[in-house]
Amino acid sequence: MKQLNFGHNVTLNPRSMYAPKSEQEVIKILDENKGRRIRCIGRLHSWSKTLQCDDVLLDLRYLNDVQLTAAGNSTVARAGGGCQIKHLLAELEKQSWTLPSVGFITEQTVAGAISTGTHGSGRHSLSHYVTSIRVARYDRHSGKAVVEEIASGDELRAARCSLGCVGVILSVTMKCRPMYRVEEHFREYENLSKVLDAEKDYSLQQFFLVPWRWTYIVQHRREVDAPKSPTSFLYMWYRFFTLDIAMHVLILLTVRIVRIHAAVRTLFRRVLPIFVIRNRRFIADSTTQLVMEHELFRHVEIELFVQRDRLVAALEFLRHALCAMGDRTKQPSETFLAQLEKTSCEEFNQLRGAYCHHYPICVRKILPDDTLISMASNAQGLTELGNCETPDGGSDHAWYSITLTNYHRGSNRKPFDELASFLATNMARLFGARPHWGKLCPLPPEELQDLYPALDRFCEVCVSADPNGAFSNQWTESLFQIQSNHVEIKSLK
Repeated sequence: MKQLNFGHNVTLNPRSMYAPKSEQEVIKILDENKGRRIRCIGRLHSWSKTLQCDDVLLDLRYLNDVQLTAAGNSTVARAGGGCQIKHLLAELEKQSWTLPSVGFITEQTVAGAISTGTHGSGRHSLSHYVTSIRVARYDRHSGKAVVEEIASGDELRAARCSLGCVGVILSVTMKCRPMYRVEEHFREYENLSKVLDAEKDYSLQQFFLVPWRWTYIVQHRREVDAPKSPTSFLYMWYRFFTLDIAMHVLILLTVRIVRIHAAVRTLFRRVLPIFVIRNRRFIADSTTQLVMEHELFRHVEIELFVQRDRLVAALEFLRHALCAMGDRTKQPSETFLAQLEKTSCEEFNQLRGAYCHHYPICVRKILPDDTLISMASNAQGLTELGNCETPDGGSDHAWYSITLTNYHRGSNRKPFDELASFLATNMARLFGARPHWGKLCPLPPEELQDLYPALDRFCEVCVSADPNGAFSNQWTESLFQIQSNHVEIKSLK
């Protein structure tokens, strides 16, 4: 009954596995397995320990209905927890609606996407737009399995990004918006400040720091009220065959077969930039323009979130680290070495020359979320963020995600895992960087507590909803235990 995740870096070994086809069946399964630990999966497109399960596993793929309902002047969609994002978008499109925010890929399930804070660029994460969540869990008094609706307060903020700890997510209701179109074009910059300045005109843009070339290739994107470009279908095919297929095949050949660091550096300095069409504008529907086929080739990722005032320094630190790790002849700057201090210098020296990064580093802007612990949750704590329909509201406190992708397999991936741990530890300390809950998350629970002002409250909500820890796993339980100890120590003081 062993299950592997998408990246084949996490193994699930449940004693029992179910694929319920209705809410009633979920309730029956919970009652029959009272006293056991229960975790849910979607499409397993995650790389973190939040997936781990060694007892009862629920596959929610059959809970995939979609219903649209008028809500005042707007419309909301209720989607089953196991509904894939691509299916939800297709159903919305039939009635000329879409989601306010869309991530890189659409293979994930709705429950999985919100439970780990999935996001796109230039808007809030998908979790922010959730208005209610229907869950199955145990009644705190009778102990019987029941269905409950979470629709307000801190319980909703916790459930919007819950790591699977508030119960079995049966369905999610979220705000929709009318379909819209997005204009896109690529440009290359040498100066990060110019990239960030361009956000005033291109609020949906994302950009890539090209390793070994060390320039920025930017996907300038903005919402427009204009018809599709006559050649938009050709542009979509270009993106698919050239960027999603050909570029990745070249990277895989270089990384898995050639395996020479100098070849990787040459590939990024001289070859791959040629693939990018620059300064040609194309307009297409948002549901196709904002999505990439990032799931076609197996890989792992670490994604770190920093706020805007720390982004420049964080990317500079990252560049120095990757240069020294990919080319032992490169001498890191005095500033970089001073940042490491004595505690990390020895670890860094062991990594020198051990890993050559081989994928563009993606940077996306995420507006602050009205959640307790999504990576872009409001840095000021529990302050309401106002009208979530305002695309650029809260820009002053925006977060930026920095994603590193790796295509090694098995034991060959060990240097990247060590790099991920090094970056997560040092960037959290230096820049307050938060690792993505659904990707490689190498920080131990005790190092996460200072990154999330509302983590205490999140743990309180989860323990109140699930006092016996039926919906936790070993990793989330350790998070709650560390946080409980933290609260006790503060109260003693």
